[in-house]
Parts: sequence; structure tokens; C-alpha cells
Amino acid sequence: MEERHLRNDLNVTGSRKTEGGEYHRVNIDGMAKLDGDLDCSFLSVNGTLKIYGSLVSDSTTVNGMAKVEGELRTQSLDVNGTLGVLGAARAENTNVNGMCTINGPLVSSRFRVDGMATVKGDLSSPEFTVNGKCNVHGSVDGERIDIGGMVTIDGDVQGETVNVQGNIKVGGLLNADSVDIRLYTSSSAREVGGERIDIRRRERSGFWKALGLGGAPSFSAQLIEGDEIVLEDTEAGTVRGTRVHIGRGCNIQFVEYSGELSVDPEAKVGHSVRI
Repeated sequence: MEERHLRNDLNVTGSRKTEGGEYHRVNIDGMAKLDGDLDCSFLSVNGTLKIYGSLVSDSTTVNGMAKVEGELRTQSLDVNGTLGVLGAARAENTNVNGMCTINGPLVSSRFRVDGMATVKGDLSSPEFTVNGKCNVHGSVDGERIDIGGMVTIDGDVQGETVNVQGNIKVGGLLNADSVDIRLYTSSSAREVGGERIDIRRRERSGFWKALGLGGAPSFSAQLIEGDEIVLEDTEAGTVRGTRVHIGRGCNIQFVEYSGELSVDPEAKVGHSVRI
């Protein structure tokens, strides 16, 4: 099989339509349409590129606009412009500083969003970091999840540690060994589960104070279940744990605990029982 570094390069500075194929370096500084799959070592898009097929590369950098009609497989993906992928995507490292839309599932060892990203399938990433805005229409499977921006996940979230310093909305179950949420706006999950769950208000400052969106700092869930639970400004149907602290601003319908329960005078608890 031909080594990639022995392949020809493809450079487009004007407007060009050509066949896909196998290349070493592909540089798009103009407008290009490739009819078929593209397999290359390095892809750099500073202009506009449309691939009527799939993309396989070692390194992909999009500073302009790119659209892939098929699947995307790359080691390194950097999106500083706009990227659309109609199929599934797989990348070792993914950095989004611009806008990125994946219409299928995404598998990435490291997925960092400082711009805007949408994944219309499931997301699997051991390191998932969001300082911008991210929407996932499926579920998220990770290990370390750090949210400093705004995230909406339609399905479930599974991780080892979930650290939220921004805004999170989960349509299903949020489950991790450690769940640490600092409330700047209105966040929610259908259910929360973990060994240690700590949900507390953090007074607005900086970005969140300037933004002025997202509602008052609060968290809502139907069920919160764990071993060590500390809650503030939380509204929930049922809270179940070993050691439970219901802090200021909470409105909990039912608390079930097996160890200790403390309730702040500024909290409301409908009914509690020790089992």
C-alpha cells in the first residue's frame, strides 16, 4: 500500500471541482468540491470545501467552511470556522472554537468546546469539556466531564466525575461517582445519581452576571439519590441518601435517609423518613 507521505498534494486557491481520492496534504484556500471520498494526511480549509463522500485524515483544521456528506475519521480535529458532518464522526482530539455540527454519533478521546457544537447522536468521550455552548441530542458517556458554559443533553449522562460551573440541562439520568454543580442559572435533570452529590448556588459574577440569561440560580429533578448529598436552591420530588443536607432555598417533597438528615430553616421538606 502506498505510504501517505509519497502521495501528491492537492492545493486549491481558486474555484475547482474534482474527484476525491488519496493525497498527502490538502490545502483549500479557495472554493472546492470533491466528488467522492477523501483520504489524506493533512487537511487545511481556509476557504470553502464540500466533500460528496467521507473524510479520513490524520489532521483536520477548518478555519473557513467545510461540509462532509459522509462520515469523518481523523486523529486531530480543530474547528475555528464552520464544519458540518452528515454522518458519524470519530477523532482522537477534538477542539471546537467555531461552529461544528455532527449529524450522527461522535466518538472522541478528548472533546473540548469553546465555541458552539451540536451532536445529533450519542457522544462518547473520556474527557468532555465545554466552556462555550453544546447540544447533544443523544446520551453522553464519559469519565471526566467539566462544564463551564451551557450544555443541553437530551438523553442520559454517565461519568466518573461531573463538575458544572455553568448551566446544564439533562433530559434523562445524570449519573457519576461525584456530581459537583455550582448554580449560576436554572439547571435541571430528570434524575441524579452518585456516591457524592453537591449542588449549591454560586453568586453570579463575570460572564454569567453580564449575560443575565438562564433564570435564577436553581436546580430541579424528579429524583436525587446518593450516599452523601448536599443541596441548595433545589426543587425535587424525592431525595434518597445516607447522609443528607437540605440547604437554603430547597423545596423537597419527600426525603428518605438511612444515616443523618439536616434541614436548613430556609428550606421546605414535605415529609421525611429514616429507614
